[in-house]
Amino acid sequence: MSSKPKVQNPTARLWPDVPASETAGIDQRVDEIMNWATSNDQDWLLEFVEKRLTDAGRGENAAHKDLFPSATELATRFSLTPAQAKVLSAFLTGRTLREIAADQKVKISTVRSHFVDVRGKLGARDQADVVRIVLLQKKEGRA
Repeated sequence: MSSKPKVQNPTARLWPDVPASETAGIDQRVDEIMNWATSNDQDWLLEFVEKRLTDAGRGENAAHKDLFPSATELATRFSLTPAQAKVLSAFLTGRTLREIAADQKVKISTVRSHFVDVRGKLGARDQADVVRIVLLQKKEGRA
């Protein structure tokens, strides 16, 4: 039996510009992703988080800006419409679909529709899978 890396789950407080009112929701999403990674033998993600925590401990919080591609890059990489790419980009920063709808001044049904289309184009099963696919594509340098 292999020993999995023991990684403390990160919290939203590691990233600057995250309002305190949003940290609980982001922390819950991070916990879900970390639990998925642990239960599905995704050690690369655990190692990625461990490095991020180490960087954050050294005060390198600005590194999060390069964590995910821009909306334009997401649109190109995954053949998304600009609206789908904006939704995905906001989701990757920790926004809920409801928050994205409020931010973009559109109906929640519109955001949900875009997100369903994004999941289909990425071949993702759920929200955690969307994050995994985007991170894995970036890690492997795929276009």
